[in-house]
Amino acid sequence: MTNAWLQQQRKGALTEIADHVGLKNVERYKKIDLEVALEEHLRANSSKLSSDSKVAPFFYTVDPLSPLKQDPTTRAVQTVEKEKKPRARRQTIKAREELDGGDDAESSALTKTPSRALSFARSVPLPPSPAVLANQIDVHTTTVRASISNYVSNSPLPPFLDSVRNFLSTVTGIELLTLFVEIYGLNSEILPRKYLTTFPAVPALGTSEFPIKAPDFFALLTTAFWGPFGLWLLTSVFLPLLGGWFINLKGEGGFDAVSFNAVKAITAWVVYVRGGGPSASTRVVERGVPGGSAGLLVGAGVGALAGIYEAVLLK
Repeated sequence: MTNAWLQQQRKGALTEIADHVGLKNVERYKKIDLEVALEEHLRANSSKLSSDSKVAPFFYTVDPLSPLKQDPTTRAVQTVEKEKKPRARRQTIKAREELDGGDDAESSALTKTPSRALSFARSVPLPPSPAVLANQIDVHTTTVRASISNYVSNSPLPPFLDSVRNFLSTVTGIELLTLFVEIYGLNSEILPRKYLTTFPAVPALGTSEFPIKAPDFFALLTTAFWGPFGLWLLTSVFLPLLGGWFINLKGEGGFDAVSFNAVKAITAWVVYVRGGGPSASTRVVERGVPGGSAGLLVGAGVGALAGIYEAVLLK
């Protein structure tokens, strides 16, 4: 949070204050950003702006303990109290001198000790009040949040996320995402993990030992890999691409998404549901692909709906 006095002002009043203190180019700021910029400018120029009556309330709320930033009414009351105290102190010292009646220089020094102690106490910086401390924490929190926001907005992350979203909002992106989910699930079945070593437990972190495994790439030389992978590649990629190219309902170049997914759904139904493919490879593909044969049909249905929706939007 920014300074309490700045928060109470409307944006128009904050703009007038910014013009008054010499802060330029504030029209593009939002109210919270204008409050932060004003607070930083007033703090940086407090030596010459603290006596300005237009912004004096800002300095009253920044550090209530500082004698240079107190409210004028409070300062007047303290002045009257200071004028009353010396008279009472002189009377006390005079009474002590009459009672002691001729003590040495040490006794005289002791009578002056209270004023020295008060002077020393005034020079010692006192801790701020809880309200001032909370205000400072809010100011620093706002500054850190603004810095993080600026860093994120200037980093390459937002453009990257926008490009990913734009790509996944196309029919091609949806088809590639569906194929990635299928091959990722199939990977655990056709490319087994091989044990390498065991990571020891770390008592300081409270972790237990766990095995480290890596894909066994020697499986690429066996039919146990190429049989299921080739069957999935044929039924989910090659045959649908062939059908989407020959049966092009859009009448344009390239592949038709609706025809692609229609051929994919028919092929999946014949091979996996009706058992038209090799039994061993078919079972591996059904175990690996999320949802099995039903998952393949659902993926084809989602792709077909996306193609139809795109065709309707282009009309």
